[in-house]
Amino acid sequence: MATQIITDGSTDRVREAPRVVLPANPRLFEERAARFAQLAAGHPMGAYLRLMAQVASGQQAVLGSREAAPLQQAALEQSRSYGMPPLAAQGHARAPLWRDDLRDILGAVRADAAPGVRPALDRLAAMDDASLEAVADRVLTGTTLDDDAAVVPFVGAALQVYFTRQAASLAVDDVSHCDVATVCPVCGTRPVASVIRIGGAQASLRYLVCALCQTEWNMARVQCSSCETDKGVHYLSLAENPDSDQAGQAAVKAEACDECKTYLKLMNQEKDPFVDPCADDLATLALDLLVDEQGLARSGPNLLFHPGSG
Repeated sequence: MATQIITDGSTDRVREAPRVVLPANPRLFEERAARFAQLAAGHPMGAYLRLMAQVASGQQAVLGSREAAPLQQAALEQSRSYGMPPLAAQGHARAPLWRDDLRDILGAVRADAAPGVRPALDRLAAMDDASLEAVADRVLTGTTLDDDAAVVPFVGAALQVYFTRQAASLAVDDVSHCDVATVCPVCGTRPVASVIRIGGAQASLRYLVCALCQTEWNMARVQCSSCETDKGVHYLSLAENPDSDQAGQAAVKAEACDECKTYLKLMNQEKDPFVDPCADDLATLALDLLVDEQGLARSGPNLLFHPGSG
């Protein structure tokens, strides 16, 4: 499937590049699984990253096993007329097939699950539909409870598959008028990270990546992805000396904003062509701790992780 694009029109450079990239990569979750496995080697969080590699492999197996649910024509018309995300995560009437995706992912993970993971799998398998929908609602609204922590990665993974499949079924015109730069034009979710891409028309451009449906949309570099200011934007890395060559070569940095006191990670394919917004985000939680100590709040979620309330 060819990548569908929407032209920007703001400058000649951006007009030739895709403004919005719908999730058309049929190997998206396969590549993510490989990245998780690569990052797990020797990592303090290796066990968790290996589990997420299993989850991503399950996502890949499930993604192409079902067709997208029929699109709601009223939502599509609102998107075209008023610029509203056609698959708004908090208003979209999810088809029951997302729960089928969840059960298939659980089955894929269970085959090689470590003993410590099985209670979460058993708990989800025992939930009725209403309970599953309630957890899904909390995941999508960012209100998950500490009691949800063990099941969040699996519910989040199933929702990612469902919304990615739905987003891939859209046409360009369905999202061409959605122009709120800080949220996904397809589902209205905040980005998990931003990525400076390499190759083709996207080369050297920064794209925000939706935490839910994997849609990407262009935003100018050195601009806060939460409040859109270019004042007080600065970058933090895990390097001890922020002015060192090590800091300059870091593939993952936190883009912090002094104006709104938020941050989001920026990943640079020019430094590491294999960075993945979801996998590399989880592998750099130490960076989150560093930035949190400076009183900055994260502006976008990672649906494969429950951060806790403490």
